[in-house]
Amino acid sequence: MRLTPIVFVFCLFFLLYQITETSLTPRYIAVDHITLNCGTSGNSKGLDGRDWSGDINSKFFLPKEHNLKPKSSKPPKEGFVQRAPYTTARISYSQFTYVYPVTLGPKFVRLFFHPASYSGFEGSKDFFTVKAGSFILLRNFSASINLADSLHEHTLVKEFCINVEENQKLNLTFIPFSTTSSNFYAFINGIEIISMPEHLYYSPKGQIQSEKVPVYVGQSPQFYINYSMALNMVFRLNVGGGLISPMEDTGFFREWSPDSDYFLGGGVIPHNPSLIPKYSEIRNYTAPDDLYWSARSMGPNPAKNLQSNLTWGIPVDSGFNYLVRLHFCEIDSNINVVGERRFIIYIDYQLAEENADVILWTYNSGKPFYKDYVVMIRKKGVEDNDNHILSIDLHPRSDGTFNDAILNGVEVFKLSKPDGNLAGPSSEMVPSLPAASTAKESKTKKTTLISIGSGVSFLVVLTSMCCVLLLELRKAKRYGSNYCPLSKYKGKSTRTKGSEMPEDILSLHAAAIEVYCGPLLELDSGIGLTTTNSRLINPDSDIVTGTSRDIFTGNSNTKT
Repeated sequence: MRLTPIVFVFCLFFLLYQITETSLTPRYIAVDHITLNCGTSGNSKGLDGRDWSGDINSKFFLPKEHNLKPKSSKPPKEGFVQRAPYTTARISYSQFTYVYPVTLGPKFVRLFFHPASYSGFEGSKDFFTVKAGSFILLRNFSASINLADSLHEHTLVKEFCINVEENQKLNLTFIPFSTTSSNFYAFINGIEIISMPEHLYYSPKGQIQSEKVPVYVGQSPQFYINYSMALNMVFRLNVGGGLISPMEDTGFFREWSPDSDYFLGGGVIPHNPSLIPKYSEIRNYTAPDDLYWSARSMGPNPAKNLQSNLTWGIPVDSGFNYLVRLHFCEIDSNINVVGERRFIIYIDYQLAEENADVILWTYNSGKPFYKDYVVMIRKKGVEDNDNHILSIDLHPRSDGTFNDAILNGVEVFKLSKPDGNLAGPSSEMVPSLPAASTAKESKTKKTTLISIGSGVSFLVVLTSMCCVLLLELRKAKRYGSNYCPLSKYKGKSTRTKGSEMPEDILSLHAAAIEVYCGPLLELDSGIGLTTTNSRLINPDSDIVTGTSRDIFTGNSNTKT
């Protein structure tokens, strides 16, 4: 039976539509998919093309009786980012909270920050704590300090995994650092909440296969990641490849960064963009296909390979357990037998896997797989600065056919402590006062010192004058009522009929007057007094915080 041209075209169109629809549809559809653009109303298009809804009058932001002072603000028009969620912010000197009524299960929680000079907050600094229920996600955190040394990055995203129990709401509270001067504020530009499968990163005891439970490196055989823990994503790397954007992920909107900044060794980068991964050992939403199109391996020189490693160095905070997920896929079609590529895995210089073999785990090439490890990064001592480089080393085994190793992707998560804390070393940092306040305080101190010095000088001069006048009065009483200071009569002696004074006594008297009156005569000729004027300026009322702000400007003027 032959197809008519019209039927053939229709069938071809339908086939193309199905292929396109399949490629555009994410592999995981989240039940909860919330993208909140803070500090604005209505919907806005984001940098990734998604719609972001404003938090003004939304059901997620508590009413005014609970959040009294947070306001919305915009960064300067000449800012670097002009798309949601970075065009506006929810910002406040006081604590504020978002409440999300979400479904049961673990969620991705992403916080978006764009530190800028926001209207009404130019003289202050961002320094605050973020809590999610009983978890401390960030403490004494400053987005501007985090980006201070970056020349190219102007935004910051913090990603967490938090489990929500039945009949529980997800509360996010932002708490500014508390001082009497209220110079520190909390702010947030955007909040994203995405549901995830219950076992994507969590491995609760009794609810998961034993081979999927992470190996506890250097400790007990296994480490269960229970729902009572929160996770903080530290790094997510596409080994040997480029950036994988959130829209290219499998429905979780994760971003996979290139590993070039953290890879410390040589080797080669095999690349197979035509590979169609066969998901039989893991779920197809675990990672995007792009992750398995590239990898890093050691190269064709067996002797050289046996003397070196594939090494990555990842900066982390000490004092926490870390989940390290390594993604593998054998993309070399010539390797499809167990034992051909065997290697050893070291994590933080500790043996994690003695006999790694991707074909042993997957039974064939082109099949993705991952292995989870948990490692404890301990503090080295009291003087440890809390910064640590977490090393991941792959070393080929000598009994392998090709004496080589391979890796496709890396994910690193910080695990919360038993008390729910995820905050790093910045939680111990005490903020410095903003520059404007420091200058004002310095100027005030300078004015105060000048005033005190002037007052003391004036008192000394006044006391000297009183002493001289008292002495003169006493001498006038002693020598008669017609006595006058010599300075007034320019050294001439005056005698009256009723009071004559011998010349020798008069000479002694003149010397005494010269001693006491000399300084006073100098002061009479030019008295140096310092006065200080202070002005109080109250140019505006801060409508952003709802309270008046007094701006003090002290000017010091010296008069002669």
